[in-house]
Amino acid sequence: MFVRWKHLNVLGDDAVLKVNEVNKQLKHVSDVFSDILAERGLLESEIFPTNEYISVACYHTYDCLYDMMKEVWSKISPEDLAKQSKTLLSEIHALSITYLWLYYSLGRMGIVFGKHESDPAKEPEEKRNQWKWMLEQWHTLGTNYFNSGAPTVASSGAKNLAFDEKTIGWLQDNLIEVNPDQVKKIRRSMGQTELYAFMDECEARAKLIDHGPYSVGSNEILVATEFTRLHDGKGDLWLPWSDTEATFPSDKLGIAMTIKDVAATFNDIGTMMIEPGDYSGHVTGVTIYANRGDKVVPLGLDELEAYSAAAEAALAELYIKFAEWDKKKLMIAGAVAYWRGYARYTDRVGITGKYDWEISQAVIDEYVPFFMENDADPAFIRFGRFDDEMEEDPTLYLLPEGI
Repeated sequence: MFVRWKHLNVLGDDAVLKVNEVNKQLKHVSDVFSDILAERGLLESEIFPTNEYISVACYHTYDCLYDMMKEVWSKISPEDLAKQSKTLLSEIHALSITYLWLYYSLGRMGIVFGKHESDPAKEPEEKRNQWKWMLEQWHTLGTNYFNSGAPTVASSGAKNLAFDEKTIGWLQDNLIEVNPDQVKKIRRSMGQTELYAFMDECEARAKLIDHGPYSVGSNEILVATEFTRLHDGKGDLWLPWSDTEATFPSDKLGIAMTIKDVAATFNDIGTMMIEPGDYSGHVTGVTIYANRGDKVVPLGLDELEAYSAAAEAALAELYIKFAEWDKKKLMIAGAVAYWRGYARYTDRVGITGKYDWEISQAVIDEYVPFFMENDADPAFIRFGRFDDEMEEDPTLYLLPEGI
């Protein structure tokens, strides 16, 4: 089903991939996106104009991502980045890999729909070649990251597996036996940290990822939830508004659990679904871990309380701050948060400081006035069409063949 693409050692607009090979992948990721959308629906928030800021961010991504990723991939190959990222608390994971196709393709969808009369043949050839090249890099990264050798979680059987046996062994070696009441307390702490993580990212899940399920025994699995870019008061701010008085003991945190007699599935935005939903009585052990400098160290159960306390206090600060902003400021902030996600790549090669992480004035001038008056992009009518329509014309436009 999946085409194996040879990684090119060229950087430029002369991508040589056959269009039909690219389109197979575009059909696949269109299905991945449609499934995620069916699970979640269009995003809503009591504070942020979510659909509006996603659209603005995607148009900016369509304009700017190629040049940035061209420089990233000139400094590290997708294969090497994938191998280096199959570790605990890495920020290159299923969700950030999804960033590489999702935001750009949604921006492209809006441009083709609105400016090219829904005809991808009218998209400039330069942009088509850039997209082909970026898709190749994404595919190479994904197939080297996931243990399945497939490019997505969906094509890996709804499993998000990247850790090796040594990593799983370390998590098992540091398991703490817990009872159901302790598990419920841990899950409450995780939930509090998740609420903060969502708010700091303008109600997006960019700070957290779920991994698994790893089989570790008879009817027993291991899953892990990891948080990154928590505000610890050290180093540069992640986002302009992240500077809360409340700080976390570290900027990364992981919680792994071994669970018996449950079913767990995952998707490409790193979300875990476990049945039964109240699985506290099925948990057999927990490993809590965090970064200490360049090392990952295990934590005691009592150390988790400091994270949830920081999360609760920081969440309150952020809520008060955002509640004072108008729609335009909230919209641009959300778009900045989405765009900033690519710093997870530039950080790995030391070029983050070279880039402007604001939304371009050209994009603001062109799109923000429209979204001040409208809550959805006209191109969104491509979501939720009938299956037979999407078979020939997927949500994310195919590249034209024969030109």
